[in-house]
Amino acid sequence: MFAPFAAWLRREGVPFQEDAAIAPHLYFRIGGTVSLLVTPASAAQRRGVLARLAADRLPGLVIGGGSNIAFPDGRVRAVVVLAAGEEPVPPVLLPGGEAVDVDAGARNQPFLAWCAANGVAGLEFLSGIPGTLGGAAAVNAGAFGRSMADVLLGAEIVGEGGAVGRVDAGDFAFRYRDSRFKLGDGALLTLRLRRDPGAAEAIAAKVREHLEYRARRHPSYRLASAGCFFKNPPATAGKASAGRLIEECGLKGAVAGALAVAEEHANFLVNRGGGTFADLQRLEEEVRSAVAARCGVVLEREVIYVSLDGRKY
Repeated sequence: MFAPFAAWLRREGVPFQEDAAIAPHLYFRIGGTVSLLVTPASAAQRRGVLARLAADRLPGLVIGGGSNIAFPDGRVRAVVVLAAGEEPVPPVLLPGGEAVDVDAGARNQPFLAWCAANGVAGLEFLSGIPGTLGGAAAVNAGAFGRSMADVLLGAEIVGEGGAVGRVDAGDFAFRYRDSRFKLGDGALLTLRLRRDPGAAEAIAAKVREHLEYRARRHPSYRLASAGCFFKNPPATAGKASAGRLIEECGLKGAVAGALAVAEEHANFLVNRGGGTFADLQRLEEEVRSAVAARCGVVLEREVIYVSLDGRKY
């Protein structure tokens, strides 16, 4: 199935591996192998790979920083494209100064440093959220009362059949920690984000404040984790956060194999070393069942899973 695509990658000089381990590329460090792991050397090369992948209608997906996803323990028959390993493309402040265009493969923290240096405010909520801008947009990442839905104006995408085009924010169908790009088809190439004017010192100070807050309340980012694992219950339900509900069930420190509920924040599941997808699923079900029984709330997973045939779910 993948031989013609692999041959095309060789002709184009695109780096890739066959039957490659995926876990080293994920924050969770969980997963087996993938049929093809493609590591484009530039944003332009990535654009060509994604267009060809869509045109060939092969099972495939793009991973940004790998911060919010877990793969199964076996062999995933799909093409996985890594979007964050290339030479970074500088963001562009558009004429008029009200918006900025940024590559979807740009990592959040370096982008925020650029924002501070260029007076681009309004995006400080991304401080401490690992991964890339494209991944943040796809999952509608957010914190401190804001999310990507508040700042995204549009995007350039690879759509069905490999066609490249532009969409506006409405095409994302944003919901809480969700968009149509989270589990659906289509790959993000560039994003257009709203820019609020601000002073460099104030932007940098807000970024530091958010990072310090996370450092005090979250497990160390040196631990293998995907961040908050469950979505918070809707505010209309009048329920506490997912982390508080899990803590009320006495589950801090609960383990399943090498996976554990973090002591620092109960909505973080951490891989203590050698954890498997099966461990993760067991701990997920234990937590969900306990919260449902005690609190009457069925927690919804925020982290993306990948099936053996390369589908996100």
